Amino acid sequence: MKKILVIAAIFINFGCKKESVILNTPTSSSLTPVNSTQSFSTSTIYVSVKTQGAKGDGITDDTKAIRSALLYAKANGIANIYFPDGTYMIGETGDGGGTIKLVDGVGMMGTGVATCHIKLTGGRYNPNPVFYQDYIGSPSVGNLVVQGIDFDGNIANQRYDAAYQFCHAFKINNGKNIEVKNCKFQGWRGDGLLFGDTFEPTLNVRIVTNVNVHDSEFFNIYREGIMFCCVNGASFYNNNIHGDGYLVGGVDIERHSINESVLNVSVYNNTFNFTDGYGPVERGGPKVRYRRAVTMGFFYNGYANATADSLSGHHKIYNNKICQGQIDCFRIINVSISGNTITNAYENIAGVNFTTVPSINVADPGATKGLINVNVDNNIITSAMGNGISFYNYSKVTANANTITGTPLDGINILGTSGCFYGNNITNAGTVATPASGILINGNSSGLYVASNIAVNTTSGINRTTDYVVKIGSSNNGAVPPQIINNTAQNALKGVISQYYYQLNYITSLNNIAI
Repeated sequence: MKKILVIAAIFINFGCKKESVILNTPTSSSLTPVNSTQSFSTSTIYVSVKTQGAKGDGITDDTKAIRSALLYAKANGIANIYFPDGTYMIGETGDGGGTIKLVDGVGMMGTGVATCHIKLTGGRYNPNPVFYQDYIGSPSVGNLVVQGIDFDGNIANQRYDAAYQFCHAFKINNGKNIEVKNCKFQGWRGDGLLFGDTFEPTLNVRIVTNVNVHDSEFFNIYREGIMFCCVNGASFYNNNIHGDGYLVGGVDIERHSINESVLNVSVYNNTFNFTDGYGPVERGGPKVRYRRAVTMGFFYNGYANATADSLSGHHKIYNNKICQGQIDCFRIINVSISGNTITNAYENIAGVNFTTVPSINVADPGATKGLINVNVDNNIITSAMGNGISFYNYSKVTANANTITGTPLDGINILGTSGCFYGNNITNAGTVATPASGILINGNSSGLYVASNIAVNTTSGINRTTDYVVKIGSSNNGAVPPQIINNTAQNALKGVISQYYYQLNYITSLNNIAI
């Protein structure tokens, strides 16, 4: 069959880059689609889903065509399937695992989120995940890129049981070398992306390694924008997370059992803006915007013998912008939380589940031993929700050079925790009715070092809200008394340091001044 070479300048939006695509086009427009591959770039080839019968008209069920394109690409050694402009409907229901099986080594690319859509048809009851890794047929999937596609779960037009939360756009339990970029995930009654598996009988039998998700948008996601469970090595950066939902959080880094490793996840340069949506009603209490932006945790049965092991941690959460949200760290060790900007207006969250009042909360929900090495440094927190930073049952922590403004409770709350608290600047902590301190210390903690912190009242007279720079609120049976050195109270309501009445002169105090 004679063909002519047509050079079509198709501009594909992947952020800032635009590419020309060379198409081999039949001379007769009446021919049925044929299997053809096209050069996308010097390093990428693809097969168009339309050669496998996809219409992309927003009406036709394109499930079978997408599945066929994935299998054709795999059989012919092609790296990607390509979605031209259009709306590709997913009409099949699938089984409990999902609807379309992912294929190892085959990625997906579209023309950009404004023009390329993959959408779940409406009228479903507890819909399954859409793209998923098949345990039997594809025990591992990886070496693939997903880019330039809007994935729409059509949440408003589905029906669900109240507790249902498993309609994910992507569910990958075992694999490696996966990149998702320049995509949009919206309207999923589950997660936008889920990586790793849970509750396995053998250590790391299914684990995902080397994941990168960036320059994408997450909007109106019911459970998590992205969930990392049983992963080692992942990055989530330059993304925009907003809208309704986020039952658990925008990003959830969660260990479920002792047979999982959840290690080396970095979350940075993202925007979490929850001012344009509300948490789901299943969270209980009043309807509020305030939610978890990033949460790290090990719940359920916890560590063996209630002692932290080396299989969860080494996470870095930095340079994110968060509005009406918080960062949580529960039972996870070796974590850095730095350079984040958090801005929260007051909301009444009494009775609301899955959230706490501190802007950054580092806590142990049980009685775990060996929780160490969480550094909370150089964050800027302006919050009317509760404490700026809170620690419970950790040791070898830092909270250094944070700027905390307007918290109705103490700027930094320390409970049964040891470490270094240095160079923090805390302004207008507390309220007129209930004054608070820059730093509040309670419980047993040995060797606290609290130095060069500043607590400031910008109001005057009876309108001042901050009473002390440092307040010790209970007895401390730690072996080494706290060192409280070179702290400054500016316009404090009462003074510089308040010692616990039962242990006067227990601390080491030097060069603390009020001005």
